[in-house]
Amino acid sequence: MNTKRFFKVKYGFNASDQVSIEESELEKALYAQIKGVPIQLGQAYINGRNIISVTPHWHKHTGWYDYYEPNGGEDWNQIKRDCPSYEGVIESYKTKIQYLLQSGKENLVGKNTHIPELETVKQKEVSPEVKQLADKFKI
Repeated sequence: MNTKRFFKVKYGFNASDQVSIEESELEKALYAQIKGVPIQLGQAYINGRNIISVTPHWHKHTGWYDYYEPNGGEDWNQIKRDCPSYEGVIESYKTKIQYLLQSGKENLVGKNTHIPELETVKQKEVSPEVKQLADKFKI
């Protein structure tokens, strides 16, 4: 199984108005979408205001053609089986971008820098009391 993650950036309503990017370009794509600035992604030059969605591009792992949309249980089983986990990836990049914008470090967006402050926030999110309460209600 290929563990490299790919994402589909949709920037129009035609089936061909999309570009596939690697995870290394995800931060730039999301930044462009949030700020509405132009960006070079792969072979496409896209205005960030036109980015409709950024989603996992399962097609790179499953062998489906780019315009095929999964539509049944068998397709979703193939995605689970053949693709690396995409759970929380886009959200973590959005959190990082928001942090960089709010802290005035906008110049670090797209450089894939490690932000230790975000690691400590993740660790503090669940207090021992909340964890104990959650464990009581586990099924």
